[in-house]
Amino acid sequence: MVSFAFSSEQEDFRRELIRFARAELAPRYTQRAARAEFPWDAHQQLAELGVLGIGLPEEYGGTGVPDPVSLGIATEALAYGDCNVAAAPVQVGLVAAQLAHEGSKEVAGEYVPRLIAGEIVAAIAVTEPSAGSDASHLRCEARPVEDGWRLSGEKIAITHATTAAIGLVYARHPGSSGYRGISCFLVPLDAKGVTRGAMPGMGALPLGWGTLSFDEVFIPADHLVGEEGNAFSGVMHHFDFSRPALGLLCLGAAQASVDEAVAWAQQREAFGRPIAAFQGVSFPLAEHATYLEAARWLCYRALWMRETGQPHTDLAAMCKWWPPQIAKDAIETSWVTHGNLGYSTELPLQQRYRDVASYLVADGSAAIQKRIIATRMFGKVAAQ
Repeated sequence: MVSFAFSSEQEDFRRELIRFARAELAPRYTQRAARAEFPWDAHQQLAELGVLGIGLPEEYGGTGVPDPVSLGIATEALAYGDCNVAAAPVQVGLVAAQLAHEGSKEVAGEYVPRLIAGEIVAAIAVTEPSAGSDASHLRCEARPVEDGWRLSGEKIAITHATTAAIGLVYARHPGSSGYRGISCFLVPLDAKGVTRGAMPGMGALPLGWGTLSFDEVFIPADHLVGEEGNAFSGVMHHFDFSRPALGLLCLGAAQASVDEAVAWAQQREAFGRPIAAFQGVSFPLAEHATYLEAARWLCYRALWMRETGQPHTDLAAMCKWWPPQIAKDAIETSWVTHGNLGYSTELPLQQRYRDVASYLVADGSAAIQKRIIATRMFGKVAAQ
């Protein structure tokens, strides 16, 4: 029999995090979101809750067993209170998993426990001025030298660029082209030759988007992560996890907004009745509730397929283009339901709208995701 139920442990975990999100994160969400400063206090609270170690090896302080579904639960629940803080388990999961499973023992032992403990954050540096979703055009170069490499180039629109202690930097070997010859390196961002720059957007300010420039930065040999010259396939595999998780992040913020709109519609009166009595108000909210529910289970199905070892690249791409879009639309309807109050800075709706909008482009735009889906679709047809 097919079951869509979480385990009793997962359900207890979800309820605990929802309570935490409402009591601890939501009251200060807009205050944190207005500043381009990383929320270290809230981040440390996540570490104390064990959220940053989900699915990571026990030897480094993690829970031990890969658990993508529970990490998705955590991301959605936390986003109900603060979608910027909720990005932490996704980013830590991406970086720490790569280091733990593909990095040297020395490097993993130094940095993974600190990531899980919330002491530091890390960046993933792929995007460049001339290469966004098309990583085959990376120009950042890692030149082999004695005992390591020299890294030169520039990365843009990098999450945590202004805050991270370390970065997973993707660069190509001299003379290589396309996806071949790209390697991943662990780079301490206080190293000589590294320059940071801020690149703030209209939302997601605490995530510290920015630029990273590398001028002949020395990378020791043991800082290579994964197979030399074959890092592209590795990062794509990890993005198959992050895309459903980020979809759930957007849905968590949207659910909070719809819940607020429902409560407001029952309190606010017009023409002698609560505005919830008017179909022009209630029907759009009913439609968004339907879309959110459908998108939620799309994301959890993708994470379940990852957990059970099944191919899920196409589902992961679906989770990245559709949930952020319908989440943005649901938040827009929610603030319109509130009228001019919803548009004001007095309520968190306008802030959620701007923060969630960042995921329309972060980690690959809708057009890129649809290209992935279409490629898989037509490949399947050809193979039949």
